[in-house]
Amino acid sequence: MGATPWSTTAAPTASAVPKELVHLSFDEYVLVTGYTQVDDSTFTLTAKWPPGTGRAAPGLGTRYESLVVAQTIRQVGLVLAHAAFGAPSNHATLLRTFDFALDTTSRPARSKPDDLFIVVSCKTNNHRTNRRLTGLRLDMDIRSGGRSIGTGATDFEWIAPAVYRRLRGDHAQAVHEQPALPAPVPAVRVGRASDSEVVLAATTEPRRWQLRNDFSNKILYDHAVDHVPGLVLIEAAHQAARLVTSPGAFLPHSVTTTFDRYVEFDSPCWIEAEVDTKGPTTTVVTVTGHQNGRPVFRTELTGRPHHAI
Repeated sequence: MGATPWSTTAAPTASAVPKELVHLSFDEYVLVTGYTQVDDSTFTLTAKWPPGTGRAAPGLGTRYESLVVAQTIRQVGLVLAHAAFGAPSNHATLLRTFDFALDTTSRPARSKPDDLFIVVSCKTNNHRTNRRLTGLRLDMDIRSGGRSIGTGATDFEWIAPAVYRRLRGDHAQAVHEQPALPAPVPAVRVGRASDSEVVLAATTEPRRWQLRNDFSNKILYDHAVDHVPGLVLIEAAHQAARLVTSPGAFLPHSVTTTFDRYVEFDSPCWIEAEVDTKGPTTTVVTVTGHQNGRPVFRTELTGRPHHAI
C-alpha cells in the first residue's frame, strides 16, 4: 500500500471505540474515541485527527485531508446508529447524502494529533417504518481548540439482511477478486503519493475519467464489500476537482454529495466534472458519476480558486 493520510503519522492513539462498531478491520483507522448522550437528540463525540490532516496552503489558508474528514463523519454516524439508536450490526447501510464544510482560515496543529469535540444533533422523524427506527439525519459541529472548524451532515438508513438481498439481487455478495484496473492518472496531479491512491483513469474525452477501484488501498477498501464505498466516490470527486482546476490550487471549503444508487464493480463508472467560476473569489466544481447510462452520485465542491489570495 502506498502512502496514505494515516500511514505517515506517528503510532495511532488507542481508541475506546471498537473497530467493529465503525465497520473497519484495522484499529489504527478508528478516529472516533468516545461519545456521550446529552439528551434524546443531542450527543457529543470525541475524535482524533492524525498530524497533517490540516496543513497550510500558502496564500489560501488551511487545506484539510478530505479522506480523514469524510471518514470521521462516517464513523460518527455508525457509532451513533449502533451504540445509541440500536441499529443491528448485521444491517446494511444505505447512504443518501453526505456533506461537510471546513473553516480554511483556522490554524492546524502541526506535529500532534488534532483533538476534536463533535456536537451532533439527530433527527429521526423521517426514518421510521411501522414505528421502528430505520435511519438518521445527523448534523455535526466539529470543534478543535475551543472553536468550530467545520460542520458535517449525513442522511442514511439501515436495511435488514433479507431486504438488502432482495434490493441488491445478483450484487449482494462481497467482491474479493480485484476488478480490472485501468492505468491511473499521475498521482502527483491529484495530490496523492502512489498509484494505489489514485481512483481515476484518463479517457479520450476531456474532463471525463473512469473510476478505478484498487483493493490494495486499505484506506478505501479496509474490507471486502459488494459495492463501491461512498468514500471512494467522494475521493473521486476531490481528485477530479484537482484535475479540472490544475495548475491552480483550488481549495474546497464546502462539499455536498447525494447518492442515487449503488456503484457496482462489474461495469465501468464514468466520472465527469464541470467548473463554474462565480466571481473572483469563488469556484464551484460539480462532479457526477454515471454507470450503465444512469446517474449514481453528484458532488459539488465550492472553494477559492488559486488566484483568490
